[in-house]
Amino acid sequence: MKIFVLLFFLLISVYADEHRLVATGFSLHEKEYDDNGNKLHGENYGGGYEYTTFEDYGEMYFATNFSVLSDSYQNAEYTVSFSPNWRYKISKNFDWSLGIAAFVTYKKDAYNKRPFQPDDGDYIFIPGAAPLAGLYYKDFSVNLTYIPTISSGDVQTVGFAFVYFTWKFN
Repeated sequence: MKIFVLLFFLLISVYADEHRLVATGFSLHEKEYDDNGNKLHGENYGGGYEYTTFEDYGEMYFATNFSVLSDSYQNAEYTVSFSPNWRYKISKNFDWSLGIAAFVTYKKDAYNKRPFQPDDGDYIFIPGAAPLAGLYYKDFSVNLTYIPTISSGDVQTVGFAFVYFTWKFN
């Protein structure tokens, strides 16, 4: 199954109009500590790859993003996202975009461990959606997404804004 998914995304990327390297950066949390008193880290360093079907300004295009990063507890987190976006020209070298990403992340579920231990827990898949905004300068972009605070049963997410960077290499 894993090889099928990998081949599927590799075949789709052949038809991409833009290929981008992703450097994950940092997050700005709504709170400095989670509900269990653990400090949340804003350094979410990592990397990945993104491809888009962008062809012309003002038209909807799609982006797919794969990344591996350090989560707010400094554990490895793996994310795949798919997003419809719209990009608009500001000036000769500047563009901006808006979109919404549907994503699945694979990360440690520390909340199922009692007492809470951010380094313990099994990896689980967590789906979600988040708004996106980007500012482009030539081949470089700064992107921002926002995940709201969510508490449902044992699942807790502290709201945060996440910043990442891309560089177009084709």
